[in-house]
Amino acid sequence: MGFLATTGAFALVYVAARLAAFFYRLLSPVRLDIKKIGEWALVTGSTDGIGRAYAIELAKRGLNIILISRTKEKLEQVAKEIQNTNSTVQVKTVAVDFTKDSSIYTTIREQIRGLDIGILINNVGMSYEYPEFFDKVENGAKLVNDMIRCNVDSVAYLTQMILPDMLKNRRGLIVNVSSVSGLRPVPLLALYSGSKGFVDLFSRSLAAECATRGVLVQSLCPGFVVSKLSGIRKSSLFSPTPEQFVKSALNRVALPFTTGYWAHELQDFGQSLLPEFLSNKATMLFLGGVRAKALKKRSKTQ
Repeated sequence: MGFLATTGAFALVYVAARLAAFFYRLLSPVRLDIKKIGEWALVTGSTDGIGRAYAIELAKRGLNIILISRTKEKLEQVAKEIQNTNSTVQVKTVAVDFTKDSSIYTTIREQIRGLDIGILINNVGMSYEYPEFFDKVENGAKLVNDMIRCNVDSVAYLTQMILPDMLKNRRGLIVNVSSVSGLRPVPLLALYSGSKGFVDLFSRSLAAECATRGVLVQSLCPGFVVSKLSGIRKSSLFSPTPEQFVKSALNRVALPFTTGYWAHELQDFGQSLLPEFLSNKATMLFLGGVRAKALKKRSKTQ
């Protein structure tokens, strides 16, 4: 077999493997009964968007819920909503700000002591106010501090806190919410992209470590979902509501990596085929337009 024929054969095998992995994630043939994983589910960033939807859906499936977020009033509102529709479910709230120092984890540990936590949803996160060059971000030092504490530290600390008991019981599920922005460079959202890249690689590495030890770890990398974080207010084919997204994602918890939603799988697969320089140019063009509109709007209000 000549060099060209050998190269062609390897290329075909590579493409076939990529397509097989794509369709496996898209169809997700494995379904799990999450009620059997444990009595309690802990959800961070649980008063809005994806986190709130996870808390409500897991409660519907019979799990007791620990809600962790910054605002006490919002936590109580979500807790009341859950208990009004699921009277047998217990709900516990913990109000902490994930941009603060690591002392908040002592508070969390004390509040959850003794609970059989079978599911951890590390969802809390923050992004830029609008796309911007890293050196031009307002209050840049504060953004760096807050985003690393919120997007990175929260995932590492809470996983370190809860994983040992899961391994001891040989059952558990950890879903770390990353983003498609963490799978490749995203100019004008550099720090956000980097922080979500940490979540993705940390989660996939941990999934391999825990694969034979009874605990599932998932890197969940959604595209756009209707939420305050994304700024999208109306759902569409490629921007589902948080409720639509979570119901889909919960059917894919057996996968160590997924975007969680069929349309996002298509988007991610298509973008992964682009050379990085083309992807960067397209992103700069799109987010550059969003940045220009945001700056124009700010200038009118000043």
